[in-house]
Amino acid sequence: MSMQETSTHYSNLPEKNSSPPSSGISVLKFYIQNERKILKALLLSCLHRLFCELFHNKIQSINSSMECYTMDGKIIQFLIDGIIETKEYTLEGIAYYTKIPFDVIFDAACGNNNQLSITPWARVADLYLQVKPDVVQLLFNKLIEIKDKNHFALSLLLNEQ
Repeated sequence: MSMQETSTHYSNLPEKNSSPPSSGISVLKFYIQNERKILKALLLSCLHRLFCELFHNKIQSINSSMECYTMDGKIIQFLIDGIIETKEYTLEGIAYYTKIPFDVIFDAACGNNNQLSITPWARVADLYLQVKPDVVQLLFNKLIEIKDKNHFALSLLLNEQ
């Protein structure tokens, strides 16, 4: 958010010396305290979309009418496979590095666990990005695309299903 947007957005906040209405200050504190969480959610949403695009052909060749949760399981499976293909990590190494129990990683790699929570998903995605730096560049390009469009592009990203 630019300074102009910030000042416009919070223009109803009082000057430093006046007594602030509690609701305006609490909104600002809430935003500041949760800014990193909001950015993380946005980043994870962008990553998910990017991975859907990257693995689209593989997913379509498996089953074109795949349910969303099954597709998410396939994405994790492809991420783990991609990490292992680099020969930098084994399944045990992925489990150790991500601090996810080995049996959870093993089940995800085999396609038996398609409902990882967001924290393990983010850890596996992070490791994938570390071993595949070219994908990081694609992610940055997507983020710049969103920035260059306008706030409607962000809204579309957050509301897509």
